[in-house]
Amino acid sequence: MLHRSISITDLQRQLKAVFSGVEPMRVVLSNNVVSGIVFSKEAAELMMRSGVLDQLREELWELHDRETTELVARDRAGKTSPVSLDSYLKKHALRTADR
Repeated sequence: MLHRSISITDLQRQLKAVFSGVEPMRVVLSNNVVSGIVFSKEAAELMMRSGVLDQLREELWELHDRETTELVARDRAGKTSPVSLDSYLKKHALRTADR
């Protein structure tokens, strides 16, 4: 997926236009290296209302969580076996709203 990019210098010069523009996001570059991403005001508000921003924050946290990354690596290597939801709930003495 291609994204429009903007240099840090141009971002500083066009800050108001970038935040109020129709382009929902811009990749910010410094010396042709990604420095970050900037979202327009409308895109940021939409992401906050929909919960996408919270979900993204959680996904980024999981990328740096040692236990999660080890589990994913073990699963990709075929060293795990799936567990049914019912057995997981029973093992941990948990319940769902319908169970």
